[in-house]
Amino acid sequence: MKKVIIAGVGVALLLGGGIYGMKTVSAAGNQSNVAATAPSTTASEHGNKSVNLSQYKDQIHQLNKLREDHLDLQKQLVEKQDQLLDLTQAAKTSGNKDKMKQAKPVRQQLTKLNREMKPLVKESNTERKALKVALKNGSASDQYNKLIATNQQINDKMKMISAELDQLISILK
Repeated sequence: MKKVIIAGVGVALLLGGGIYGMKTVSAAGNQSNVAATAPSTTASEHGNKSVNLSQYKDQIHQLNKLREDHLDLQKQLVEKQDQLLDLTQAAKTSGNKDKMKQAKPVRQQLTKLNREMKPLVKESNTERKALKVALKNGSASDQYNKLIATNQQINDKMKMISAELDQLISILK
């Protein structure tokens, strides 16, 4: 029963991250609607905003690429967790305790990786907020670099989780 709870918590964490990714995508989509309904700005203010965007164009593209990778990894993790659910259920019903014992250290490693990922996601959220403030102040280059580095760390952790899930699937097959 304890293993099922741990697996459930791991699934919840990963699905929660998927919802986080969806919120950021939907929030990005809502920005255009907010910008369209915002009061018109003067020409000089609009000119400064376009300079801001062109100044950080490469970093914005890099962040968007990291978001795409994040969503692809989320999709892969959900598919693997679904497969793992079926394999775990089959191993339990067949009474194959050897497979479950072999899987225990891998599950513990997954739990550890999920715990390591949680503060990275919080850090990413904090850095996004700091980036918005920095963009208003006009000096966001460092904030972009910090956010890119954090998102790369998150994606690397997700790749490690994916590898552990692959290992767990091969044990339970």
